[in-house]
Amino acid sequence: MLDFSDIALFGVLGITAGTLAGMLGIGGGMVIVPGLFYLFSVMGLPEESLMHMAAGTAMCIMLFTSTASTWSHHVKGDVQWSLFKQVVPAIGVGVILGNSLSNRLDTHWLEIVFGLFLMVVAVKILLAWLPSFGGTETPRHSTTTLIGSLIGFKSGILGIGGGAISVPFLLYCGLPMKAASGTSAAFTFPIAVVGTLAFTLFSPTYPQIEWSTGYLYWPAIALVAPFTMLGAPIGTLLSHRIPAERLRRIFALLLVFIGVRMLSGSLRYLV
Repeated sequence: MLDFSDIALFGVLGITAGTLAGMLGIGGGMVIVPGLFYLFSVMGLPEESLMHMAAGTAMCIMLFTSTASTWSHHVKGDVQWSLFKQVVPAIGVGVILGNSLSNRLDTHWLEIVFGLFLMVVAVKILLAWLPSFGGTETPRHSTTTLIGSLIGFKSGILGIGGGAISVPFLLYCGLPMKAASGTSAAFTFPIAVVGTLAFTLFSPTYPQIEWSTGYLYWPAIALVAPFTMLGAPIGTLLSHRIPAERLRRIFALLLVFIGVRMLSGSLRYLV
């Protein structure tokens, strides 16, 4: 059973993730997954399922987060729908492939993959590593297919939205930070739809975990999702008041912080 402190922590996690989703276009998963991982471990859920349950539950929560965040950005004209249509089919395929691999990985290895990936992306952003796509905002179809597949594959493995790849990719395409955040938020919705179905239908259910289906823990979804939807419009408003370069640094430093935390946990397993 959840006590009051658990409920309060789920609420804080939700409002924080929603605000960051609206501000940075990250879908919230990069905050929700490690947050749920910590809360689930405190609650005593089976250790072998911790990372998988956090990823699956976060994916379902992102259905709500991405809906609120995408709408907020769309109203402000920050979503490049033409580019969205090019990338989405590959994202769906990538999510299914990533989920299939996730089900075969040990929870500790998922922590390692999660942490390393975030650190690499953060370093690239902090060093302003910006490869060119020919000076156009609309890269070739082969490029969007490749990037879309990578976005979906990463999301399917780790249960996070598309922001870690899609925001840098959209910046590389020449979009300003606000448009990159808004379009990335839109990418997260199809990721969440396909990912939630995959984590529900293709994942085992643990009989000892009440109120769960596959890798989805319903009490956490019910407690976190409403607060993410409240936070998303706040984050969108902040994205229009904070300078773009500062948003870049916030995004990169957020990835560094979360990556270090996840790697420090996985190192205890390796040692």
